[in-house]
Amino acid sequence: MLLVAVTALGVSTPVWARQDMAMKHGEMSQHEEGPTRLRSGLFKGLAHETSGSASVYQLPDGRRVLRLEELHTSNGPDLHVYLVEGDDASDDAAIKAGRFVSLGALKGNIGNQNYELPADLDLDRYRSVSIWCKRFGVNFAAAPLPASSGEAS
Repeated sequence: MLLVAVTALGVSTPVWARQDMAMKHGEMSQHEEGPTRLRSGLFKGLAHETSGSASVYQLPDGRRVLRLEELHTSNGPDLHVYLVEGDDASDDAAIKAGRFVSLGALKGNIGNQNYELPADLDLDRYRSVSIWCKRFGVNFAAAPLPASSGEAS
């Protein structure tokens, strides 16, 4: 079953997001092709109170994305999303030593958002995510990304 979701502006929701919504509402069996969750963790606030989750998904076409869901953090200047070496991005040392991959500027401090991952990114090396304030060198929040059981979402 393919859901067609259209916003008030008439822009279609990406196929994998529609499949994700359908799975959550029991409208799609787990055997239909869709994204596979590879890693997932919950944010903990560090410099600023933060909540939400971070998950890495493998899309049917082979691309991988980091999806932030139900994110809620403070608005700040020059916030970026980093995948960080190691299990715990709350340790600023890895970031300050440059052992991270930047996924770009944070798209918003509230809500769901996606960041495409580089094709050659080693998820066994980069196992946590940080919301980092580049201007002040402050770690707003971190989430570990332990391997998931490979369930479809």
